[in-house]
Amino acid sequence: MKIKSGKLTRKITILILNEVLENGLPFDEAFIKSIKEKSPYKISDKDKAFIYLLSSSVLRYLTQIDSTIASLLKDPIKKLAINPKMALRIGLAQIFVLGTPIHAAVDTSVDAASKKWRGLVNAIMRNISREESKYKKIFNSSPKIPKWLMERWRENWPKDYTNFIKSIQNIHPHIDVAVKKDIKHWQIKLNAQILPDNVLRINDPGLISQKVGYNDGEWWVQDYSSQIPIKVFSVKKDEEILDLCAAPGGKTAQMLTLGARVLSIDKNKNRIKKFNENMKRLKFDANIIEVDILDYSTKKKWNKILLDAPCSSTGTIRKNPDILYSHSTKSINNLSKLQKNLMKKSWSMLNKNGLLMYCNCSLEPEEGEKIIEEFLSNNKNAKIIKFKPEEYKYLNNSIKRQGWIRVLPSDKGKVKNTDGFFIAQLQKI
Repeated sequence: MKIKSGKLTRKITILILNEVLENGLPFDEAFIKSIKEKSPYKISDKDKAFIYLLSSSVLRYLTQIDSTIASLLKDPIKKLAINPKMALRIGLAQIFVLGTPIHAAVDTSVDAASKKWRGLVNAIMRNISREESKYKKIFNSSPKIPKWLMERWRENWPKDYTNFIKSIQNIHPHIDVAVKKDIKHWQIKLNAQILPDNVLRINDPGLISQKVGYNDGEWWVQDYSSQIPIKVFSVKKDEEILDLCAAPGGKTAQMLTLGARVLSIDKNKNRIKKFNENMKRLKFDANIIEVDILDYSTKKKWNKILLDAPCSSTGTIRKNPDILYSHSTKSINNLSKLQKNLMKKSWSMLNKNGLLMYCNCSLEPEEGEKIIEEFLSNNKNAKIIKFKPEEYKYLNNSIKRQGWIRVLPSDKGKVKNTDGFFIAQLQKI
């Protein structure tokens, strides 16, 4: 059975959006699942790249897109059926975000709708085409992110939140990678930029899995910010380290590259599957235990523990725009409670004079600064080992007076446009 390329790409895009917005699946998982679902059709790498671009663009601009659609409806948008809503969303994203010619955006949106809804989708899209400037103004003046997150960021980051939003709405975000060895060789091969402390940044668009060296396990995707905790943990050859909440394994790979002996723990089956796939591709002999850390029982104590705590991941929205719709203030509060319990358990497995590295990719103080402040207040045998700006000059703007590291997407240091990240190092005294 043949199907036109343009029609197929829009249908797959709607499948992805349904998985994310209706079924709560993370964007990358939804992308892979939806492509596989249509595997009987031949989908070129070019079409896959376009599907990724269109579906991620809808998610990045969804608040504005839905606000614009709502202005064209008599009833509230939440009453509109899923099928026409999705067809209209991809239509508006094509016109106002990707700059697709209007006639093509109208035709593909109508094609993407089921027969029952094609008349409505056609009428709304033609209204937009007739008065494009009017609806462009509505689009531009609409809220750019969901209300719950806008309120939080305005309060917590009043000088920075507008730049956070700009990073989210960059439809071609760069990709940072960690390289096993010979970084200059891979800089040339990948047409990449070398960042401070030997991190590569790839600015070329396209599917990562198609890039040279990926399938050979010579490098792995890991944001610049995410690489910092291990860079500042002084990992030594043959050193034993307990890696908690380890999957999908970027930091584990860093430590194994440095020659450490790492015991990794995670409870999420899907993430562990990804961890094992990554380690196999990278040719690392990694050891991971599937267990809830809070239930983990051992008499062994470690001198070094890495706790990359589960979090809301709001620092990574520029690459994972589904996070805008999968979290809320309530879920952040719940995650904060979990992080406190994980800190307590991690501390119980740490030797005297041992080091605990706490980190995550959230921009929310309840998951970073407030966790450490409360832990230090409640545990008199804990002290913070301060990071010093003079020792990490490339992190100058990110090292705070309290001694922890807070990386913002809007930082104006030597490395710009990174994921948001929080890092603190504690010693048991």
